[in-house]
Amino acid sequence: MSSSTCVYVSDKIHGWLPANVLSSNETTAKVRVTIPALVEYGKNNTIIEAEETKEIELPVKEIESLPLQNVDANGNMMEMEDMVDLPSLTEAAILANLMARHVKEMPYTKIGDIVIAMNPFKWLK
Repeated sequence: MSSSTCVYVSDKIHGWLPANVLSSNETTAKVRVTIPALVEYGKNNTIIEAEETKEIELPVKEIESLPLQNVDANGNMMEMEDMVDLPSLTEAAILANLMARHVKEMPYTKIGDIVIAMNPFKWLK
């Protein structure tokens, strides 16, 4: 999979969602979007929805301006301790890198001399 086919699509809930461009013609492009699982904490329960994948069509002009994902030759998302080392440093790439590191309980991430600390606290069971 080429890195130019791995992009981020803007989303009102999640900010940016990883997507893959499947095909395109002169006017539209078919894109597969991965929507992450949502976890909602209620007073006494936890609702977990499974990750979802859906295909959508977008105008080609919109596809051309989408930020690229930082992926390796195998199409796997790259994660860096120092985000200066990311091939593409966009808002979407920064948020994806921070989320990946937060999920792995790695709260500190750098951008050059700047350190970003994510809140490591968790919900108690």
